[in-house]
Amino acid sequence: MPASVNKSAKRQDIIRYAADVFSKKGYNESKMQEIANAADIGKGTIYEYFRTKEELFLAVYDAWMSDYENVITDRVNAAQDALSKVDAIRDSAVEFYQSRAGQAPLILEFWAHALRTDNPLFLERINKTRTFLKELGARLTSDLVAAGWFNKVDAKSFALLESGFSDGIFLSWVLDAQSFPLDKAFTLRQSIIGLGLLSRQAREVLQERLEAKLAKGIKTS
Repeated sequence: MPASVNKSAKRQDIIRYAADVFSKKGYNESKMQEIANAADIGKGTIYEYFRTKEELFLAVYDAWMSDYENVITDRVNAAQDALSKVDAIRDSAVEFYQSRAGQAPLILEFWAHALRTDNPLFLERINKTRTFLKELGARLTSDLVAAGWFNKVDAKSFALLESGFSDGIFLSWVLDAQSFPLDKAFTLRQSIIGLGLLSRQAREVLQERLEAKLAKGIKTS
């Protein structure tokens, strides 16, 4: 196996173990030695890949967000129409958060750290994902308007608000100790938004189904 492949695999291993340690102890309380112990390597090995703990912390977030963006891109590209693309984004978000349910508070810690640190790379990385999602959301909103599903709406403004709705649901889910089903919450959000923006023709097709989802809410049964 080429040395570059081994080096990349080792880097990914360190990131994975660092995520586990950061999740359990928090960024400030975590020690590089603890990460080295978890990965069964010497502490010096970590410093061959990451100069500081903060650099490693950023690498964890970057790895998570890169995977998330790649999954969304692949699913959106594979979807056949704008409505299916919207569903693909929703499902990807739910799966991303649920797959990291035990590490969910760490995402909030990334956001908080980005606002505290003098290192601009944290906010730049956060805004990279936010820009990716807002631009994708604006493009799909325009497609839905053009296809006659949505009434005319400023696509960029709507994408900005919709991004905030999603972040708010995730925050509530974390603060409520994941006590409600995340997939149903995201589906309810989508139904509420849909009923508000649906054109008259689209409402005739979808209103009964969406109203049933509104009435059911996020109950588990």
